[in-house]
Amino acid sequence: MVREPIVIPPGGGEIIGDAPDRRVEILCDHDGLHATWSRFAAGRDGADLHVHHQHTDLFYVLDGELTVRLGVEGEAVAVPAGTLARVPPDVVHGFRNASDADERHLNFHAPGRQFANFMRALRDGRPPPASYDQHAPPPDGGRPTTEAIVGGPEILSDEAGVRVTLHADIAAIRVAEVWCDPGAAALATRAGDERVGSLYVLAGELALTVGDRGLRAQAGSWVQLPAGVAQSVGAGGTEPARYLDVRAPAA
Repeated sequence: MVREPIVIPPGGGEIIGDAPDRRVEILCDHDGLHATWSRFAAGRDGADLHVHHQHTDLFYVLDGELTVRLGVEGEAVAVPAGTLARVPPDVVHGFRNASDADERHLNFHAPGRQFANFMRALRDGRPPPASYDQHAPPPDGGRPTTEAIVGGPEILSDEAGVRVTLHADIAAIRVAEVWCDPGAAALATRAGDERVGSLYVLAGELALTVGDRGLRAQAGSWVQLPAGVAQSVGAGGTEPARYLDVRAPAA
């Protein structure tokens, strides 16, 4: 469990692969949440069709357009920048960059279920962990693909220089997108919150107070927050800031 805040700057995650057509970094590998940052070049394949039985797979597209494939027929669903795709357990899926430009996305596995170790094993040429929750598409086709959700964010609040939009709120994970103006009242988390808390800075700069520590995080940074410590977050510069607030589990 993280006891001190960690700021991972852009490009500073644990590298799984770095080639002209693909770069993958691990940002978080706590039991409740495993997260990666990826860049795929035009036409680059990702994962073949598969299912997870015990966790949810989510994709937030940062730039370009990701194609998520659903069902045993691999129905192609375009996921543009600024959109979250959520694939529940037992829904057959895969993904690729089917566009003619580079694409960047965050991938969340909630709970983690050994995803980061699976990626490390692929990098190192080792057998994947037997406990990793990934399986071939089942003969019956799995759960209906209509249970996968692409887009459809809900505005929770928009006042006093702070706007909050909810992308996902299920038992395993909550993903919100926050816009805040300089000088606006900072969003706060009370001491005693034991969830895995993570932030990804989409634009601008964040100023954070975590316990008695002050931190700054620029666009493209991942911030890992310690559990059980009071936190406040606001814009850190003269321009508005925008970031993802990820909590696992959600409540």
